[in-house]
Amino acid sequence: MDTDTMGREPRCPLCALARTPADVAGLAWSSQHEPDGTVTWICPTCTRAQLWRIEAQLAVATPRGPAPAEPQRRAA
Repeated sequence: MDTDTMGREPRCPLCALARTPADVAGLAWSSQHEPDGTVTWICPTCTRAQLWRIEAQLAVATPRGPAPAEPQRRAA
């Protein structure tokens, strides 16, 4: 079982659900790789919400807050 820097079980950064040893054995949680090299684990419910945001071309949430909106360019 992986732990955070304080030795605690990791939690989903979006909803704070704890990732249990049983969750580690399954495939329901997804990993999110941050620009600084850290890996965070996203719970199944938040993973589905993130996928919906990606498919809808919306900003993806991160542990440090939602990504800033990017202005859409107009077609020429």
